Amino acid sequence: MNTLNLNRRQILAASSLLCIPHFASANEIYPSKTIRLTTPNSAGSGADGMSRRLADHMTKALNQAVFVENIPGAGGVLGSEKLLRAQPDGYTLGLISSNYVVFPHLYKKLSFDVLKDMTPIARVATTPMVLAARADLPAKDVAELKALALKNPGKLTMGSSGNGTILHLMGMHMQELGNFTLMHVPYKGVAPVIPDLLSGVVDVAFFSYASVEGLVKEGKLKVLGVSSAKRLPNLPNVPAIAETIPGCVLEAWYAVIGPKGMPTEIVQKLNETISTIVQSESFKHQIAAEGAMPAPMKPDALMEFMKSEFTKHGALVSRSGAVIQ
Repeated sequence: MNTLNLNRRQILAASSLLCIPHFASANEIYPSKTIRLTTPNSAGSGADGMSRRLADHMTKALNQAVFVENIPGAGGVLGSEKLLRAQPDGYTLGLISSNYVVFPHLYKKLSFDVLKDMTPIARVATTPMVLAARADLPAKDVAELKALALKNPGKLTMGSSGNGTILHLMGMHMQELGNFTLMHVPYKGVAPVIPDLLSGVVDVAFFSYASVEGLVKEGKLKVLGVSSAKRLPNLPNVPAIAETIPGCVLEAWYAVIGPKGMPTEIVQKLNETISTIVQSESFKHQIAAEGAMPAPMKPDALMEFMKSEFTKHGALVSRSGAVIQ
């Protein structure tokens, strides 16, 4: 009987020891299947480009496929809602832009909370916006644009990716501080603004430089100014808007988040992986073309940063008067 009890104890002890490496290996094998990186932005947008660059690097670093899924619509609401309702297992992530902390101030009836229903993972980069104009606009910089607007009140138009989006808010910020007015023409996303800018339906619009770089180099569009505090290394002849309008600085940012409740071990692994990627020379070189700078951040710091941005952009939206029911 004692021998039998001893054998049972030995069996139980052996079983418990076997369980230890089993759980360790379960943590080590993440990811074991394809990861979906969603973005609540349209194809061709700055966030789309950043998503695809990051996905390529993550695929190599994690030795697992990472594919990008664009879910545009309602200023980011549709894609964000789908992301935040996904399983928090690390296989559905989202690359968001500054618009993520803007649209909650526009849509008063949301089925989710953008801060409470997500898991912060890593900040990726910050990037200035550029003010692009149709090639034949008789202005070469913001100073001349302001003079033209004052001379022709109510005639010059500014396109944007939608009411209250970061591109609209930057335009509003510039006009408020510069004391001039452009007629706002909102679109549903970035992509449809470009052909109307090319054809002269609208006169100017803010973009990420990546969205219009090719058209600028071909001479089909021109850049009047950048929204950073200083000129960009890749656009040394384009003045910062702040050179004409002091204090007119507003930069976009990109971050990776997931649904609420993701395991800490997975969040930590993703943060370390993404932070290493964005500080690599190859990634920095890729995003430098659009004036973007790597801006890695730990999950806790990212949470505090997003809370601050939520408050700041909320004030801009309030002053803009933009509301979408």
